[in-house]
Amino acid sequence: RISKTTAGRSSAGLEPKSLALGSEGCFGIITSAVLKISPIPEVKSYQSVLLPSFGVGVEYMRALSKMTMKPASVRLLDNDQFRLGQALKERPSLFGTLREWLAHAISSAGGNFSLNTVVCVTISFEGSAAEVNLQQRLVRDFATVYEGMLAGPSVGKAGYDLTFAIAYLRDFALNYDIIGESFETFVPWSCIKRLVAATKDRVQFEHRHRALPGEPFICSRITQLYDEGVCVYFYFCMQIKGVSNPSVVFSEIEHIAREEILSNGGSLSHHHGLGKVRSSFVSQIYSQAYIDTLTAIKNSIDERNVFGAANGIFGSKMYSSSIEHTNVSGKGPKNAREGSRCGFTAATGTTKTA
Repeated sequence: RISKTTAGRSSAGLEPKSLALGSEGCFGIITSAVLKISPIPEVKSYQSVLLPSFGVGVEYMRALSKMTMKPASVRLLDNDQFRLGQALKERPSLFGTLREWLAHAISSAGGNFSLNTVVCVTISFEGSAAEVNLQQRLVRDFATVYEGMLAGPSVGKAGYDLTFAIAYLRDFALNYDIIGESFETFVPWSCIKRLVAATKDRVQFEHRHRALPGEPFICSRITQLYDEGVCVYFYFCMQIKGVSNPSVVFSEIEHIAREEILSNGGSLSHHHGLGKVRSSFVSQIYSQAYIDTLTAIKNSIDERNVFGAANGIFGSKMYSSSIEHTNVSGKGPKNAREGSRCGFTAATGTTKTA
């Protein structure tokens, strides 16, 4: 049992709680927790900004990330996802108006905007009236710097409403022989544009290579800002009518997309975790010595494997290899070997720890 007498900042040696939280059920289960509660904000409002292209949108997001007092949420929808959101509106209002608005903007702004490249940043503000007013002013100022246009609070709120609805689109689309899923990653600022373009191109290529019907739909959205980078979500959908073993085909393409993400500097997961689907990638981000260390910890606290969820590293071939070695030697995990020192793996943008 892991217990803690105080909540908050503590420096008392190794922290077993972090091991338990990151084990995805393989080191134990959470039976109690201390929650941080924040006051209900005095003001809550929305805004949205249209920008000429995804590249400009990334630069705008980078500028907002440097704000000392950031908005509660800032998200960048690429052109495909922005247009999807407008197409899903129950009332055909905004996008028809948007076409006319952009046509006017193109003529007045020197052709910087196009329906095929425009992106949208949705923003949520929370805080005191003074805090929200300051954030709104900075958002407007940065929009001017990056040749953006304010699209209004209603578009901003609609972007967040889409977040709640998009998960259910998967079930709805299956009625029309379309399968879809999302996958996410953390990406350093310097890798965002390359990673997003490469991942989309790879999905398109794999779809053509398999001679699958129709055109795949692949879009992206930046959902979280950090000093070091962002969280990027991808949404991938494809037509499966007449496709043999469609779930297997879809999983193969998603797996290859994840390989592309890793090779372009993304992490294996920002917050979804590894589970069983991504456990096969463990060898690309961790050394065998690290797996052996966690195997020894697992054996010491759960020798009978009561918590046998087999998620993450505990569902990987490297873990099986470590277990086999332990059983043969009878002396626990083997010693650290090649790749045992701590370092940063540039190819994957992840920490490789011994």
